[in-house]
Amino acid sequence: MRIVSQGSDRGGVYNEDALGISGDAVWLLDGATSLGPSRMAGTSDAAWFAHFVSDRLVHTTGSVDERLSAAIDAARTVYEALGPLPEAPWAMPSAGAAMLRRDGDMLEIGMLGDVKVWLIAPDGAVTALPGGEVLEALDAAALERLVAMRAEQGPIGLKAARTQLDPLLRDNRSKMNIEGGYWVLSLDTACLAGMQVKTVPALGVRSVLMATDGFYDLWGAYGVPFAEVLEGLRAGQGEALIGRLRDIERADPEGLRYPRFKPHDDASWLLVEI
Repeated sequence: MRIVSQGSDRGGVYNEDALGISGDAVWLLDGATSLGPSRMAGTSDAAWFAHFVSDRLVHTTGSVDERLSAAIDAARTVYEALGPLPEAPWAMPSAGAAMLRRDGDMLEIGMLGDVKVWLIAPDGAVTALPGGEVLEALDAAALERLVAMRAEQGPIGLKAARTQLDPLLRDNRSKMNIEGGYWVLSLDTACLAGMQVKTVPALGVRSVLMATDGFYDLWGAYGVPFAEVLEGLRAGQGEALIGRLRDIERADPEGLRYPRFKPHDDASWLLVEI
């Protein structure tokens, strides 16, 4: 595998996305922004979790499940050394994740949460792998609530809106890793029971794109054509695409045109040639 393009641009104080590469695998993690106080000094729990897991994955072997399980166990040991796991489900560190591993003539892809993966065939055909639908539906409902609040109260800013939305966001977060909810990486290896794993022949894939929602908003929310983004990444224009993304967001700082929970999200991607 060869990395064609990679990048990660923080949207706030801490970058809660993390990406990594080893000899036979690549991965992308999107830490879920903490909804309460952080246990980790000098960073957010979300940033700590994503980067700790990413760093540990470099030293793991085996299947995607085995590698993530080992990284989770190591993270839990560190976290519990500072105190017990949170009683409130919404306070548990978590992250979306996508991991690609080459195993001979096959590719193994594991996905949790709303980190997305696109397979590009030798003829250019693009297949978007399914995943994250329940989480996306919960986020969409919360954004609908934001729009309704503004219709009732006027164009309130994102900071004030988040204060009102936090109870709903915490309720949504409490649905992680339970039946009828959504599945994401957490400090309990039971989360891997909900991981979607796809195995495909490597010959049928020219390249693979992974992206966090902060980056794929560029085409998913802001209307830049996917083909244009993909071509830009192949041409080494990742930073220019980030600039374009941030310009769109800066022109709409309170999310009035493009409803969202914060002015900027961390935006990360990996484009890998097989």
